Amino acid sequence: MRYRANLYSDLNCPFCYALEERLVALRLTSLVEWRGVQHAGELPVPMEIANYSLSRALEKEVVMVKSLAPELDISFPLGKPNTLRAIQYVISAQQRDPMLALVYRHTLAREFWVNGEDISNETLLVNLARELGMPDLTIDKASESIADRWQREWEHLGTASVPTLQREDGEVAVGLMSNEDLKKFFDI
Repeated sequence: MRYRANLYSDLNCPFCYALEERLVALRLTSLVEWRGVQHAGELPVPMEIANYSLSRALEKEVVMVKSLAPELDISFPLGKPNTLRAIQYVISAQQRDPMLALVYRHTLAREFWVNGEDISNETLLVNLARELGMPDLTIDKASESIADRWQREWEHLGTASVPTLQREDGEVAVGLMSNEDLKKFFDI
């Protein structure tokens, strides 16, 4: 039996980025419903250059992710962006074309984690959507409502951590899982 799961993930989390790349590599994305959440909703728009303590925290996270996922292309970002608008744009894209939304979401994550782009920048979000064939992608009340609901669901789980996978039978897993553990979690 293959399980399905909700993935609570934040685009500015390197562990989420690594987990999502593993899900793609293992061809498990069809079993996952991505639910974007903000684990640090207080971050500013536009992204600010990290102060010393945030810079050290980012460095520690990226080094840890590189050791856990050496196959991953990841760089040290200059700061950490607020992701609410990016999440809302991804939701709008999902309502339009789920496969194109997957490409959009992964491209956004790579824009931040590989190229260092500020994914809180609405111009970047719109331009990337246009490049991917969604020239009129906008955020509507439905997208805002879905983002709010996902945030509340994730907070209700009580893990206070991303990434969080919640299987359809209620089983929850938190953090960057190995390929072997992902296969077990989805019962493959």
